[in-house]
Amino acid sequence: MNEPLLRIDGLTIAFGDHAVVQGVSFDIAAAQTVALVGESGSGKSITASAIMGLLPPKAQVTSGSVNHPSSHTTWIAPNQPPISPLGKGLSMVFQDPMSSLNPSMRVGWQVAESLIVHQELSKSKAKAQAIQLLDEVELPDPSALFERYPHELSGGQKQRVMIALALAAKPALLIADEPTTALDVTVQKAVLQLLSRLKQRRKLAILFITHDLDVVRDIADHVLVMQHGKLVEQGSVAAVMTHPKHPYTRALIAAKDIQPRTIGATFGQPLVVATNVVKSFPLKQNFWGKTTRSFNAVDDVSVTIREGERVGLIGESGSGKSTLGRALIGLTPLSDGQVILAGVPVEYDQTTSMRQIRRTAQLVFQDPYSALNPKIPVGQAIAEVYEHLGMEARKAADRSIQLIQEVGLNAEDAERYPGNFSGGQRQRLVIARALAVEPKFIVLDESVAALDVQIQRDILNLLAKIGDERNLTYLFISHDLSVVASFCNRLLIMHQGRIVEQGATEDILEHPQNAYTQELLASRPGKVPLTTA
Repeated sequence: MNEPLLRIDGLTIAFGDHAVVQGVSFDIAAAQTVALVGESGSGKSITASAIMGLLPPKAQVTSGSVNHPSSHTTWIAPNQPPISPLGKGLSMVFQDPMSSLNPSMRVGWQVAESLIVHQELSKSKAKAQAIQLLDEVELPDPSALFERYPHELSGGQKQRVMIALALAAKPALLIADEPTTALDVTVQKAVLQLLSRLKQRRKLAILFITHDLDVVRDIADHVLVMQHGKLVEQGSVAAVMTHPKHPYTRALIAAKDIQPRTIGATFGQPLVVATNVVKSFPLKQNFWGKTTRSFNAVDDVSVTIREGERVGLIGESGSGKSTLGRALIGLTPLSDGQVILAGVPVEYDQTTSMRQIRRTAQLVFQDPYSALNPKIPVGQAIAEVYEHLGMEARKAADRSIQLIQEVGLNAEDAERYPGNFSGGQRQRLVIARALAVEPKFIVLDESVAALDVQIQRDILNLLAKIGDERNLTYLFISHDLSVVASFCNRLLIMHQGRIVEQGATEDILEHPQNAYTQELLASRPGKVPLTTA
């Protein structure tokens, strides 16, 4: 049997007296894809940092090692300065390519610079090889794309540039840290297919770090499950997914099993009625400031949402779904058409209309941290909403505590600041603040996209419970059809500013009519094996 490419042996890492990784051991063989799975805080990212020799200054290896058996090289061990193998047989692809790419430097030269450093090539040879790498990661017209800046590329294209950068060092092992989490499902599928092809072509070993077991099904040979810093289960993907032994693994697999709203549920009167809605943005203006060319982000959309419905609005980035969601509740002016919300015309520039709409509709954002003031306690942030509505301060404080408890947190949490909460807890607090005005209609804009699968499930179950108790109506905006389909009774599929298909969730999942809907369904992780042809 060949020596493993990488061996982690009894690795324990601590911050002071607190061990965050405890006795972790596993091997990675050449041309093998190993998935490291766990929620935020499980220890998977700090394990990857140790493998790369990039532990934070306060992290200490108290026992165990990371080594390359065939060369007898130990990168990480107690009482030894870490040796980083990056660029020396190992490369890294990060989750957010925009923060990893230099925004002021053309992407081609960023790849070429890596070739100059690692392979000591001349500028002309580095440019030629960089173009070859951009072509290998299947970017269109690589010679032209070489001269473009990061902001001129889509998210999927930027991630492909990051993969090209990683390949420039000719790695034997590629570490991919949540590389598709922020991507639309169709783009995600394309990137995963690319990694599979590169693995076969280059005989690459890949350590794929993720919290999404559906992705693991698609790409990995072997899976490692981490919880609280320990490896609680490992084995082949087929074995672990089919017969999970540890309760935590079973919980991860079951995390997306949310009770759907049945097709026979009874709903009330129309609450939101949008007719021929258009939202245009100017692309070009003449000397006098008159728009000569425009772009319709929302193009002649008509939709009705009834009281008590949970409606999913699905589409890729740039489809117009967030713009439509904001237009429905008066957060952006319409270019044409009309929206009636609870019998009130949504008129962006009319104070009386907007005052009524704000009491009827609320928006829950994707990033709860940026939606909360980090300088004031969360109880005060919620109480301010009540005070703005005319409630006396003491009563407002009491009501805010009641809301905090309603969303599953404790009364004493009212005195804490946003930075003291996890991502899932912060999202609960944002939901609590939205509920303070006692709305009828809530727009959820990618509100669980950044959360681990179990936390996603918990938040969706919370929304379902509160929705039933308060008879709320939801518009759930997302690019993840799997998550939305488990929660919503009806789906709207949006593409290039238009609703291309709509209907009951079960009907669309089982009998999609539109080609774009069929593509979205085929792209869902874990549903269709990735082709490597």
